[in-house]
Amino acid sequence: MEYKVAKDPDALLKVLSEHERAIARLYQAYSAKFDEHEVFWADLAQAELKHAACLNELRTLLETDSAMVIVERFSVDAVRFSINYVNELTARSAEPDFELLNALSLAMKLEEALLEKNFFEVLTGDGQEIREALEFLARETEHHFQLLRKALTDYQVRIR
Repeated sequence: MEYKVAKDPDALLKVLSEHERAIARLYQAYSAKFDEHEVFWADLAQAELKHAACLNELRTLLETDSAMVIVERFSVDAVRFSINYVNELTARSAEPDFELLNALSLAMKLEEALLEKNFFEVLTGDGQEIREALEFLARETEHHFQLLRKALTDYQVRIR
């Protein structure tokens, strides 16, 4: 499938960074809600903030690297839609009947969706910094998915 060059690459990188910050807020809410798993969620939130910072660094690099190309695999509006969904999940976490099982399941599905959609494959270019940033984001997202899957499996075993 061919993708077109993004009309406003800075806006796309900016909204992707906002998406990462929204996920960090979700994990921070989970950290506050589930005392016994506070560190687990807080660590995930910190990692999401690092992802946002990485995307912001790429925005800076975009200004100076003419070989960097941002492709529009999905629109800024689609990413904003996803941010709204993450914000809804954050609001739902405050409900009294929201349980750890919900948090683990929803977070795992969120990370899995990012992997399936190759969320961070919006950049092309020959620069080493670009490749390293993309590899970092993909590796971290896969790691989060695996951590959440293991935590969910362990939790399900404990409650049976």
